Amino acid sequence: MDRTLPLADKRILITRSKEQARYFSKQIAALGGTSLEVPLIQFQHVSDTKKVTADIESNIEDFEWIVFTSVNGVKYFFEVYQGRLPNKIAVVGVKTKQALESLGYKVDLVPKRFSAEDLIESFEKETVSSVLLIQGNLARPLLREELSRIGYNVKQIVVYENVIRVPEENEWKWLKEGKVDLYTFTSPSTVHNFMELFGLPDGPVATIGPITRNAAEKAGINVAISPSEYTMDGLLEEIVQYFKREDT
Repeated sequence: MDRTLPLADKRILITRSKEQARYFSKQIAALGGTSLEVPLIQFQHVSDTKKVTADIESNIEDFEWIVFTSVNGVKYFFEVYQGRLPNKIAVVGVKTKQALESLGYKVDLVPKRFSAEDLIESFEKETVSSVLLIQGNLARPLLREELSRIGYNVKQIVVYENVIRVPEENEWKWLKEGKVDLYTFTSPSTVHNFMELFGLPDGPVATIGPITRNAAEKAGINVAISPSEYTMDGLLEEIVQYFKREDT
């Protein structure tokens, strides 16, 4: 191992789903670190996909806007709906935008900062109309409630579920042995599931975005790293800077 790399000898715990962890793990390895993947969440279809498909098909033409708040929303939506979108499209996050563009869609609205709060601000500047929200079962009610308050006709369709994943025993060894240099959390659900399974983390913590940070702090966790840019690249840069400070 090249010990001149910025994350050399650092063991970084990743709690997001296995599919989502790949990019982060590769970036950590490229910087000399070791990623410890212990997924605490997993995503799945809702139990009645036929009902979801029927709900989409009966409503898709009636809403001017369709909103996707995550890549998972895009993935699971198009696994149950095979038609084309007749709506204007709004998203939260660059990755969500890229997922739709890869399917041949043009995204009409994406806030500069990647949060529901910023998307609400963007919609305040639009002519009030109707919005179809495509989300998961743990989505905050904020977007639905605030758009309704502004005057939009809003309907939410839940296309996937975010459920707890209990790690296998061999995945726990790093935690049991205390050999973790940094714990990372990328959503409130990863925080809640970690606390339920393991209690307070025994080391510095990094979170992505103010919502995850707030969830961690409410759970009694002291957050050492929380980037102003709510992306994995932004988080990684802050992690590098953190260890530079700690190691000098």
